[in-house]
Amino acid sequence: MTESPIVKGLKEGKLMVVYEEDDIVVFLDPAPVTPGHMVVAPKDHYTIVEEVPDWLMGRMGEIANKASTAAFETLGAKGTNILIHNGTPAGQELNHLTINVIPRFDNDGLNFMWQPKQLTEEEMSTVELTLKQETELIGQFETKKPAVTQEAPVEETAEETDDSENYMLKQITRIP
Repeated sequence: MTESPIVKGLKEGKLMVVYEEDDIVVFLDPAPVTPGHMVVAPKDHYTIVEEVPDWLMGRMGEIANKASTAAFETLGAKGTNILIHNGTPAGQELNHLTINVIPRFDNDGLNFMWQPKQLTEEEMSTVELTLKQETELIGQFETKKPAVTQEAPVEETAEETDDSENYMLKQITRIP
């Protein structure tokens, strides 16, 4: 596996880091769309959101919030866009998950507006039911980084598990 440009840039000291902790780094985007455009990235390599542990994604969101606040307070931003390009069809160019915190200013020329799609009531109902079935367990997630411990040997049991109901296995199998 090739090293992502973010991990490589961090190791080589080529990023303009504005905040850093054990698992996450915030740096100025080397090709900013506005002054103060920051990137929040995990130090470990994850390609898309679905690969990131829940506790880390939550922490990245907290840090993106604080970076947004910093843009308001220090740069005089009038707003921010907090943006994740999750997968190539969504505009992801780097092979590493990032959260972009883009300070917005009056007349900055950026336009993130889109034309809404007109769906029939039947299409909307189908999408709603499909998503409801898949999101039943959405509130079940890790809330903190797991402690590093020595694992005890696992004894094999004759019990069979129902993998069709195991959310974690379903999540692993759907990662692109």
